Amino acid sequence: MRVSNIQAYRQGVESMQAQQAKLQQTELQLGSGLKIMKPSDDPSGAVKVLDLNNSIGAIDQFSRNASLAEASLGFEESVVANVNTNLQRIRELAVQGNNATNSSSDRVSIAEEIYQRLDELLALANTRNASGEYIFGGFKVDAPPFVSNGGTVSYQGDQGQRFLQVAQGSQVAVGNSGDSIFQRIRSGDGNVQVVSSPANTGTAVVGAFGLNGSFVSDTYTVTFTQAVSTDPITYTVTDGGAATVASGTYNEGDSIAFAGAQFALTGLPAQGDEITVASSQNRDVFTTAKAIADALVRPAPLPQDVARFHNEMGQGLANLDQAISGLSSVRAGIGARLNNLETIESINQDFKLQLQTVLSETQDLDFAEAISRFNLQLTSLQAAQQAFVKTSGLSLFNYL
Repeated sequence: MRVSNIQAYRQGVESMQAQQAKLQQTELQLGSGLKIMKPSDDPSGAVKVLDLNNSIGAIDQFSRNASLAEASLGFEESVVANVNTNLQRIRELAVQGNNATNSSSDRVSIAEEIYQRLDELLALANTRNASGEYIFGGFKVDAPPFVSNGGTVSYQGDQGQRFLQVAQGSQVAVGNSGDSIFQRIRSGDGNVQVVSSPANTGTAVVGAFGLNGSFVSDTYTVTFTQAVSTDPITYTVTDGGAATVASGTYNEGDSIAFAGAQFALTGLPAQGDEITVASSQNRDVFTTAKAIADALVRPAPLPQDVARFHNEMGQGLANLDQAISGLSSVRAGIGARLNNLETIESINQDFKLQLQTVLSETQDLDFAEAISRFNLQLTSLQAAQQAFVKTSGLSLFNYL
């Protein structure tokens, strides 16, 4: 077969170009530290790299979400702690005010501080975060969730609870609605409530109360009877349908029990006095605090007025205890979510490290191998260049 000079030249040039391309590819890999520069270098490896980068990017977003959730929960916890401190102070004032040795002016002074604490409580309930959003409004974050009108505080938010995705298939709540913290607080001891009628004319004051069995839920009315002062004091318990549930004779200091509930009394009820026993109801903390302050400022010149005062203070203290207990549960829930975030973030980072290891094995360059290959390719290029020079200079006239 005849080989022309042009064909020899072409083969020599193509050989050098091929070696030069390989050398340039190796130089680019050494410069970038990557062995996959473009999908055509390793199609299956390039797809794997893309999937790994997407997974790492998702974990990075989860980490950002976890940081946001942690900041939000930390801020909420601090606000709830301040609410708890406020309620604890109101409780201290209520206990102080319930002392029979206080004068009317002493009680008014105590009530004034409770009213001020009530204003602070409303301000805390309408707390906004760094973004200007009301943290206790549920999904309604642009308007104050609590509004005071004529001394009555109403909730304008909703029961929504926002969540952030912090891991694949895992979300965490980043707040609580104000309704669950300030509004839906069980009255009494959380199971039953015992309320003395404000129209009572006797001196009976409700003491300790609660369950003594399985409470039959209903609204019971305990009515006391004493036609003349020489008659014994008797009582009749009727349910919501006016059916008699229990009856008996009352002696000062006795406890009355029926339908799984019981309560103690001090003092003496008068003819027609009533005490209501029912299942606990939702009562907002603002109403509870205001009722205590209102009771403190109300004059109590007569024995029945004093009894009413002590009954309302006892009821207010029981409701405050439920509110404080509810706040403790809220803080415990926030703490549990913060602990969960810490655990999830640790798992995310461990998983990210595994993905990064696989990614490095897939796309990172083995520099020792690449440098050896570079030297070999450089030698091959130089050999091709020298061969081209020699072959291109050959001529039949050199041998004539």
